[in-house]
Amino acid sequence: MSDFFNLSVLKSLSVQKFNETKPFPYHLFKEILLPEAFNELYKNFPSLELFEKHVNRPRGKSGQRPHNRYYLAFEKSLYHKNDQSGLGVTKIEQLPTVWQEFVREVQTSEPYLEFLNRYLNLDKYTIRYAWHVGETGSEVSPHCDSLDKIGTHIFYFNTSADWEIEWGGSILALGGKKTDKTNPDISDFETVEGFDIRDNSSFLFKNTSDGWHGTEVLTCPPNHYRRLFNVIVQKKKAEAPLKKIWNYVSGKN
Repeated sequence: MSDFFNLSVLKSLSVQKFNETKPFPYHLFKEILLPEAFNELYKNFPSLELFEKHVNRPRGKSGQRPHNRYYLAFEKSLYHKNDQSGLGVTKIEQLPTVWQEFVREVQTSEPYLEFLNRYLNLDKYTIRYAWHVGETGSEVSPHCDSLDKIGTHIFYFNTSADWEIEWGGSILALGGKKTDKTNPDISDFETVEGFDIRDNSSFLFKNTSDGWHGTEVLTCPPNHYRRLFNVIVQKKKAEAPLKKIWNYVSGKN
């Protein structure tokens, strides 16, 4: 029994159908959260006062446009090197009670972890969690995720009452890249499939070399926000062999 997940939806898609989806494996799940759970998480979404605002941060060597947004990581942020405190990083006790319970659920729920393993075929992995909030002018330019990512499950927290499709924000699955550029535009793809992220929607995708995705620039009015929570599954980094460490310490080659 889960206080958050609709267990029938967790098992509603065959692995074969997921893996055969082109141009990369993905699926939009509707009502994967129980209605009352979604409503409580929606009403108690973490305060923007916890978030760090990212403006024009470079995206590696790809030349891709920056993903301007509000960003909040759980316990440890990729954007903080040594100091894991202050804006942009939250400890569990700083979250609203229902979010504390939900984070613990996604960390420990056997049905949910089986769900991730079923579609992402997990082995030697770690999971991190992050919240994103977009505002007018925010954009997620077309990109593929870094190679250390296995896949991502995105939970969206907008409804038909607070968000209009015309404002952008729909997740776009992009196929048939027509350019060699590493910073393509949406128009540089042969196929563009968009998904309505409102009303208890979540999007699971497997990271592949063809896993191009993004969103259009948001045109929402002031004080309207695109809100989501990411469950990011990554390859576990290999540890240095103990024998090599011992040889180094003892002076052996």
